Amino acid sequence: MFLASATLFSVASATPGIAEDRTIRVALNEDIRGVDPARETDGMSDPVHMHVVEGLVAYGDNLELGPVLAESFTVEEDGKAYVFKLREGVKFHNGEPMTSADVKWSWDYLMGEGSVWRCKGVFDGAVKVASVETPDPLTIVYRLETPNGSFPYMLARTDCAGTPVFHRASLNDDGSWKSVVGTGPFMAGQRRIGESAEVTRFADYVSPPGEPNGRLGRKEALVDKIRFSVVSDAAARLVGLRSGDLDISSLSTQSVAQIQNEASLDVVLSESTVWYALLLSQTDPLLQNKLLRQAIAAAIDRNAVAQGVTYGLSTGTSTPMPRLSRYYSPIENEPLAADPDLARKLLAEAGYNGEPITLIANKNFPAMFDQAIIVQSQLQAVGINATIDTLEWGLQLDRYTSGNYQAQSFAYSGRFDPMGAWERIVGPESRKVWKDEKAIALLNRGTAATDADEIRAASDELYAMFVDEVPAVSLFHMTLANGVNKRVKGITPSPFDAPTLWNVSVD
Repeated sequence: MFLASATLFSVASATPGIAEDRTIRVALNEDIRGVDPARETDGMSDPVHMHVVEGLVAYGDNLELGPVLAESFTVEEDGKAYVFKLREGVKFHNGEPMTSADVKWSWDYLMGEGSVWRCKGVFDGAVKVASVETPDPLTIVYRLETPNGSFPYMLARTDCAGTPVFHRASLNDDGSWKSVVGTGPFMAGQRRIGESAEVTRFADYVSPPGEPNGRLGRKEALVDKIRFSVVSDAAARLVGLRSGDLDISSLSTQSVAQIQNEASLDVVLSESTVWYALLLSQTDPLLQNKLLRQAIAAAIDRNAVAQGVTYGLSTGTSTPMPRLSRYYSPIENEPLAADPDLARKLLAEAGYNGEPITLIANKNFPAMFDQAIIVQSQLQAVGINATIDTLEWGLQLDRYTSGNYQAQSFAYSGRFDPMGAWERIVGPESRKVWKDEKAIALLNRGTAATDADEIRAASDELYAMFVDEVPAVSLFHMTLANGVNKRVKGITPSPFDAPTLWNVSVD
């Protein structure tokens, strides 16, 4: 729910008689909570938030990290200190110049008492920041308690709002949230709670250098305004695209074929880092048997699952590491197709006698349910007594968090940092499906490393163990689809959940 006392934008009613300016109209599936990162942000806020605020670093479409508000950074003291040099001349939306003091103030606000910022626990735990220093107006130094090569990647995490830098004028005198004052190419505009949020062009924006690449490089606000409208019904979003009331909307995979045949619309397809998998509990008495887990993996045709769930848009994969990443190693003889003979052989060796194996699924996210149905049929085809227990998403998530299940049809949100693909499943926490000590050590080694070859080596070792141990069966990475009105120019494929709308114009 939106906290009316902590508004993001000025709340206003429509003004009749004013001509419409050059506006891009974007559909949101749900209303945003706001962009106060210490109290309100969620995944639905990101499409709005990323146009208004920026961080020191961000990800490109190739999942490589680069500077945004920083000009450069260096790793010192054997990985325990990160020194960022800031770009000179960057302005906040209120005209004030950005300095290292503003970066530190933003950090202190995000990490402050009472903050529920998504990454607060990360930087006070796995990647412990001991201190933040500002030796001069254009230099900021983060000192870590222990060396950690993933630190800058954590700063750029999209689910943590990119560790945003904003002006203290974003707060009222009493410390409550007022309205975001960032450095992005657009400024916060009018907000109609439950209906829409707008951002408007910032005329004095100072862009990073370089060719546009995801959230890196040149950014230009080529329109006057972007209006993000809440359209919760999928059918209504399609109607809006077709009528021209909407310029951009996410599409369900089954809608893509319809839209591709429409003269006024385009479809932009993007392979993402959103990962779908079948989780197998190694604490379950039956599934503790590695041969049985291997038999399950051998019974599954990953391409068939991917194609069936996404209506032909995605392809199967046996690794959680996305193909977009430089740390994805081309895998010879990747086990994508089912091998029924091997599956039956392994079942016999495992001593399997038809005991039921229950797959948890939900209908709140149709792709997870469809995936479970296809996997169930493939398991049954080789003699595995697979059943499906359909739960509400909240109940399934509780079972996932506690580790109380045999198998789950599951999906993980996107990860962009090098070892993030593995961090989703590796660790001692109850929600992590792979608690093997060697796997945890490999994850920690790859996370601490700053050398790309060391990171790749750790990831490759994890993959070899993953295929052998089968704590989960990797199935596919979701292809995201957006319908775009052809009057909009400049939308490009991107692994992120929402398209960037700088460098985008309208006819």
